Parts: sequence; C-alpha cells; structure tokens
Amino acid sequence: MKKQLENIIIKLENHLKSTDFEGYDPHDGLNSPILKKLTFNNRILGIIFLQLMKRCPINLRPVLLKEKGINPKGFGLLISSYVEKYKLYNNENDLKQAKLFADWLTTNYSKGYSGYCWGYNFDWPNRNSFFLKGTPTIVNTVYIAKGILDLYKYTKKKKYLDVAISTGNFILNDLNRTFRKDSFCFSYTPLDNTMIHNANILGSSLLATLYDLTKEVKFMGAAQRSMKFSIDSQQNDGSWLYGEEEKNSWIDSFHTGYNLLALKDYINFSGENKYTENLKKGYEFYLNNFFTEEGLVKYYHNKIYPLDCHAFAHAIITLSTLDNLSEKSNPILEKVIIQSIKIFWSDKSEYFYYKKNRYILNKIDYIRWVQIWMFYAFLIYLNNYEKNYLV
Repeated sequence: MKKQLENIIIKLENHLKSTDFEGYDPHDGLNSPILKKLTFNNRILGIIFLQLMKRCPINLRPVLLKEKGINPKGFGLLISSYVEKYKLYNNENDLKQAKLFADWLTTNYSKGYSGYCWGYNFDWPNRNSFFLKGTPTIVNTVYIAKGILDLYKYTKKKKYLDVAISTGNFILNDLNRTFRKDSFCFSYTPLDNTMIHNANILGSSLLATLYDLTKEVKFMGAAQRSMKFSIDSQQNDGSWLYGEEEKNSWIDSFHTGYNLLALKDYINFSGENKYTENLKKGYEFYLNNFFTEEGLVKYYHNKIYPLDCHAFAHAIITLSTLDNLSEKSNPILEKVIIQSIKIFWSDKSEYFYYKKNRYILNKIDYIRWVQIWMFYAFLIYLNNYEKNYLV
C-alpha cells in the first residue's frame, strides 16, 4: 500500500502544480459575474444559485465566466502538507515550497482588523448570513495559522511566529462573543453572532497553542472559557451539533473530526487533561456512527449518502491522528483509504473526484475542497504509519 499511496501523492502533486494551485471550489459559484448579478445581493437567491452549482455534476463555471482562483485556506493546508512531506522525505525543496505559500498569505490577507486573518476568495451565502469575498473567518484563520506554526517549527523564523500570534489578536479583539454563565462562544466572522462549535473549538485550540508558545495569559483565559462553552454543549452520546441554533442542528463527519482534532490540540497545549474523557467519548461516537462495515464515510451520522471525498480525506486525518484512543481505528482507517481510492481516484486524470450519490458520480476537480485535503491526508497517514503499518 505504501508504494501505491506514494505514487498517488506524486501524481496528485503534479496535478496541483500544473494548475499553479489555483482552481474551482464547490462554494465559489457567485464568483461568476453572471450569477452574482442575478442574485441582486439577496441571500436566498445566492443560496439557490450556490446549491445548484454545487449539485450539478457538470462544471458550468467556464460557461458562466467564472475564473479559477486561489483559496487562502487551501494555501494554509498546503503549508502543512509540504511540512508533512518534508518530515517524510527530508527534502529542503518542500520547506521552500511551504515558504512560498506562507509569503503569499502574509501579503494577501483581510485588512483592517487587529491581526492577520483570512476569508474565502468568493461570496458565501449560507443559512446564517451573506458573507462577501474576503470576510475573515475564524476557521480559515486557524487553519492558516496552524500551517504557519507548522512551518515555524522547522524553520524557527520569528516572522512566522509573529504572524501566528497576530492571528490570536484577531480572534480576541475582532470576533463577537455569545456568553453563557462562565463561558462564551466565538462568532464565525466579525459580522455575525452564530454559535458554531467547530469554529469555536478551533479558535480555542489555536489560543491554547499560542499560550504554550508565548505564555501570554490573555490567550489561555479566552481559550478556557470558549472551550468550556462547546464542552458543555457536547451531547450525552458524545456528539456535537454543528451549531447551537435550531437551523444548525445536524451532525456530520468532517465537522466532528474538526472538533476532535482541535480538542486534542487544546488538551496537549493547555496542559489541561480534564477534557480527555470528552475527547474519548466524542471519538467513540465518531467511530460508531460515521463508517459503514465496508469503510464508506457517511456525510451525516444518520445516512450514508452523499459520499463526499472531503469527508473521506478528513476521516483519514482524524483516524490517523487519534488511532491510540481505540483499537477500532486502524481497521477502519485501512478500509477508508481503500474506498477513497476505489471510488474517487482517477489514475487517468490524476486527481480525486468530488462526490458520489446513490446514482451519480460528480467528477469535477475541486482544488481546495478535495485535492489539497487528500494530498494532506495521505502525507499524514504515511508519516504516522510507515514504520508500523505499511508493507
């Protein structure tokens, strides 16, 4: 299996480089000047057009004059990916590539806030708001900061640490807070007051990481109170709803994975072990509810379809990282990898397909949502398992 995965990584990297790491995204439909004009900046119309673009198995973007673009979150994930690749092969060129992404991000960020922060390269209407292109989000900012800290770990260049610390100031000063007794939830952006658990837990974990690096009390105090909000919201079965509002009350696999990995980081960097049982309980729910016997990754906990390659990628990362919490991890993980290649990988096109429902396979090439996540996932798997599990 090792040789097969390494061959896929090589081909996938060549594909990413051939695109200059630019491409389409499932959520970028309103970057079409035609669709943008037809929405009249109306959130409901925006959602309708966006969903039509996401669900259509034919890529209509070229016809609708939508150009390819650079997704900042994708570049953050690529930093982490190339650091993983450097750890695997000890090739300095991989660190150089990671630095190029970091340099681009430190030039292309959302201006006018308390620190470095990033949004998406498209207008993004959703159930809660209508966020315009460039509106910074806590999720994008955390993943990019995490990538930059991964790079800092191996370069020790202070400029990268300074950027990461600056993102902490954005979280503390620019995001809104919803208070509940002795805890609070960070908002998704500076423009809303939604209570989304993966966003809040990710923010808490980054602040705990920054505390570990700087020992600045302001980071730890906010990390503790925001993490408590989401811990208190964990369901009795170990799950988290996507958000607190009724319209956000679903449970899906990859956001659950975000929660679990961020909670693990929080425990590691804060030095607080009191949430270890919450992590174990959440992981047990994850293992028992998001995988079929064959190794398919369910999008939602209560139904199998759609099969989304992004969910498979994040499952590989989550299972690889938390494998020590359960003996069930490795058998499931190996099945997930086999299924991800079987269902989504195209050796001819040299990229992963997007999504499969019961009858239709959507083969659109989505750079950030699929290709970069799978590139990252396989590199993490190889780093974590090559000595013990690969033959």
